[in-house]
Amino acid sequence: MLLGAALTMVLGILTPSQALSSVNLDVILFLISLFTISSALEVSGFFSYLAYRLLISSRSMNKLILKVFGLSALLSLALSNDGIAGSFTPVIVSMRRQAKISVKPLLYALAFGVTIGSVALPVGNPQNLLIALESGMPKPFILFAFYLLPPTIINILITYPLLLLLFHGSNDDIVINETRRPEELLVNKRLAYTAIIILLTLIPLYFITDVFNVSPYLTPVTLTFMGASIIYLASGSDRRVVAHNVDWTTILFFMGLFIVSEGALESGVLNVLANYLPQPTTLIGVFISGLFLSQVISNVPMVALYIPLMKELGVLPSNSVIWIGLAASSTIAGNLTLIGAASNVIISEASEKRGGEGFGFLEFMKYGVPITIVNTAIYYAWLSYVHIPI
Repeated sequence: MLLGAALTMVLGILTPSQALSSVNLDVILFLISLFTISSALEVSGFFSYLAYRLLISSRSMNKLILKVFGLSALLSLALSNDGIAGSFTPVIVSMRRQAKISVKPLLYALAFGVTIGSVALPVGNPQNLLIALESGMPKPFILFAFYLLPPTIINILITYPLLLLLFHGSNDDIVINETRRPEELLVNKRLAYTAIIILLTLIPLYFITDVFNVSPYLTPVTLTFMGASIIYLASGSDRRVVAHNVDWTTILFFMGLFIVSEGALESGVLNVLANYLPQPTTLIGVFISGLFLSQVISNVPMVALYIPLMKELGVLPSNSVIWIGLAASSTIAGNLTLIGAASNVIISEASEKRGGEGFGFLEFMKYGVPITIVNTAIYYAWLSYVHIPI
């Protein structure tokens, strides 16, 4: 992505000042702040503590699948799905040693959980954040919650029995071979409590600032940045570790992505593509595009390219359902194939790196296709028939 950004300047499509001005600093600052909170929860040992709690409190694989799937979906509502995927995978792989169980169903539960859960709010994943901040839609947190939270809850409730059906032969009893106190995994309680309190404070503040114009300076971006600053202030000797653990590669990716997207718009490439792609001015058009183009270039680049294209074709900020449809389809596309979402690749590689099993491409589709069909139908039906005046 950075090579593409460099080429836009070397080939004269953009000047360096145009390239730098195309980088949305609101998105970059929001991502850095959100990744800081997620990093603090991982560095403090909170994610490991939580996952081990799940293991020792479950007596069967069905219950453990439910807890991994439900918790990962819940956490992905407010934290980056990629961060949850990367933090939880090592702990799930360690369950294989601790309880002599097959962790493959749990890895799929994690993959599907972080994808479905992240659909509902702008902070769940990077593409939702892009749409919320770049589309210009009014009150994005309120709109996302009203339009996407109910069908997301329905999908969570329906996907769990589907998982049990797909992994019907893996309901073994769990016998833990290695016992220890879960508190031992919580290596920095102060940091964990600080991050949790900040996160629980920020979620209602996002909605309050959407509803009430308290101050033009109190926005989701500035509030999250303040929360991240408090974490660095309170993290003591772990401050550098928290900063180092932030997903800086995603930040660099986004900077390059903004420049490439601006270059595509400036050069006229998007206008040419518009003749060959489904019209992104209708709900069915953005659903088809989001679902299938995300398998080719992944969902974040797909959304970054589609936002300026939709604006060029006259999709206004007030066309909330179309923008929300792009968010839902491009995100749920991650359940279709292994490369549909970065979180799938993160889980697979993190598992293989630690001696576990990764996802096979065709194997992933065997489980992902039926789940994606059901999930997509629910989101499309809900957005087609439910219109909420804001």
